[in-house]
Amino acid sequence: MNTIKSFFISILLCMSIPSKGQTQDLEITFAYNRQDNALILKLFNNTDKEIIVLNQSLLNESSGSCIILTEKHDNGQSDLIISLYDYEDGQWIRSKTINPNERLELFYSFEAIPANNVTRARLFLSTYFRDRKTGKLVSKRYKNDLPIKQIK
Repeated sequence: MNTIKSFFISILLCMSIPSKGQTQDLEITFAYNRQDNALILKLFNNTDKEIIVLNQSLLNESSGSCIILTEKHDNGQSDLIISLYDYEDGQWIRSKTINPNERLELFYSFEAIPANNVTRARLFLSTYFRDRKTGKLVSKRYKNDLPIKQIK
């Protein structure tokens, strides 16, 4: 029985390691700025290839990249899904490309969203890059969970 238990624990540990290893390609900083009452997302491309960060789809909010905010209410909690990018020149932004050794910084003010009494922010990133050997697009997904104590 202990062998089975240790096997499952080792699988869980191995599943958490790729998240750390993947950050070698894309360095992710996801933080809450208490002074500005906002989320800050910084993405740095550590590779020698372009990385495409896919935005949330207008047709399917569970596809692409998004941030899910959990708000606490008197009668429980609710989730609010926000996309990484908004409209630009009246057009929905489908993706943004981060060139090699470049940074993309995004700022999400809770006053502009609007979001109140946020207790958690979950980041889901969908990225693509072109494999030089095969020429095919390779996808990678990243997740980040951020507990928040928002100012009221």
